[in-house]
Amino acid sequence: MNVSKSVNCSYGCRYFKFAVACLATVFLSGIGYAATTNLFVGSLRQDIVLEFSSTDDSTFTETTFAAISEPETLVFDSSGNLFVSNGKGNSIKKITPPGVKTTFAIDLDVDGMAVDAFGNLFVSRKSESSNASDGVILKFTPDGRSSVFVSNISHPKGLAFDSLGNLYLAYPDRNSILKFSPNGKRTTFASGIGHPYRLAFDVFGNLFVTDVAANSILEISPSGVVSTIATNTSTTEHVNDLAFDSNGNLFVTFDSSVVEFPGGMGSVPATIASVPGGAGGIAIEPPVTTNLSTRVSVQSGDGVAIAGFIISGSSPKQVLIRGLGASLSNFGIVNPLQDPTLDLHDSTGNTIATNDDWQTATNADQIPVAFQPGDSREPAILATLQPVSFTAILRGKNGGSGVGLIEMDDVSTGVGSRLTNVSTRGFVGTGENVMIGGFILSGGSGERQILIRALGPTLAQPPFNITGNLADPTLILVDANGTVVASNDDWRSSQQNEIQATGLAPPNDREAAILTSLPSGNFTAIVSGKNGETGIALVDVFHSF
Repeated sequence: MNVSKSVNCSYGCRYFKFAVACLATVFLSGIGYAATTNLFVGSLRQDIVLEFSSTDDSTFTETTFAAISEPETLVFDSSGNLFVSNGKGNSIKKITPPGVKTTFAIDLDVDGMAVDAFGNLFVSRKSESSNASDGVILKFTPDGRSSVFVSNISHPKGLAFDSLGNLYLAYPDRNSILKFSPNGKRTTFASGIGHPYRLAFDVFGNLFVTDVAANSILEISPSGVVSTIATNTSTTEHVNDLAFDSNGNLFVTFDSSVVEFPGGMGSVPATIASVPGGAGGIAIEPPVTTNLSTRVSVQSGDGVAIAGFIISGSSPKQVLIRGLGASLSNFGIVNPLQDPTLDLHDSTGNTIATNDDWQTATNADQIPVAFQPGDSREPAILATLQPVSFTAILRGKNGGSGVGLIEMDDVSTGVGSRLTNVSTRGFVGTGENVMIGGFILSGGSGERQILIRALGPTLAQPPFNITGNLADPTLILVDANGTVVASNDDWRSSQQNEIQATGLAPPNDREAAILTSLPSGNFTAIVSGKNGETGIALVDVFHSF
């Protein structure tokens, strides 16, 4: 993970304790998540992509996910779309989460694929002529527009990105691994490798390589030191592709099998599936966002809580928006918002729905029991929404104030659209009145890149024009165990280049930001004012770029 600069010790210790105490408050829905491993493998001679699912890392259930001729290379983007190179058709197929298959690119003899943090697909393409040096690495934007990232590469093979956005290429013609910076600058990362073929990074930044000449798996440290981790002496089973899940388990495809190394190399391998006729590419599904919530001190006027969220994709999605107040007292909050109201607006500002007490909604009987607010005075809106942006406003009835929580839950996780980000504006106080943004990543066992921002000074500028904004926000990211994953005060102090590359850098240098990769789980972002300052701030969480 990318961990940004820590704030001063007294601040970090004080708010670490607070974060641990408030975790139960953030995730009031009580939704659990299964640490499911969804493993996808190309079956070369069966012309299908197989899916292997497990919730205990020992027993895998096999199903056929899609029919594709000769699926050689597989890779997911952070939105859950699976890209598969079609060896016989010289094309790339794109498969959405519900299984809708389209042709993404044609006339490509693909040897490797990787996706960067912004959803761009990079493809190593063999030479199209007798001149081997005509090989290139192509960059495809999410809408399919292509450009040449690197040219004059003979026989390029596997690709992989590190956490800083550098691209690595298996380059057997030079028995080496090449490294390309985001601007395309080329260096040799490691050499002396017989025939490097496929690449994968573990969570510690070590690069793992399949060497098909030696039938081995190699590990390359971040400094470029090469070690042979395992060699297969079988004359019938040859190593092919590999992938890590977020728990550090390594999965490797061989000629006719899929093997797991629990906890990574050094453990006893276990064959989890046989793939008659040849196992090709392998990919692990990233988690999806199923819950977004923010706990904030709700005031009147500009101090109301305003939460924006986006549904991305192409299908309508059923979402439950809840405004909690009185039930927060069950979690130790001494000043909860006693009678909240909730309004939902579309991207043009039109009011879609309003609610005061959740049981008065016309479809209240359709709200699942596990999602029903704990107090009859708390509002809830259950709606099926088209893929676009929305705004939910949480107020106190008759101008009331207090600590409230505004939450969006995905209650139709099987469709092809997803909750992609949330931004909440509200008053940031001290103690229990700091702003707490929570999100849940569920499902797959890969990792997903997340950008979290805390804005304050920007709110004084158009189009916000807010008076009383938070002058110097700070940000802490905490996992479900209360462990501080990252913290930041001024965003330029750490990860400046990486954050700027997202196109979402905070406009003011005093504002905070954290860019990191996260596995499935519950996470909490805590926004407070430096040195105990108070004011109106905005926290947003971007799940893909």
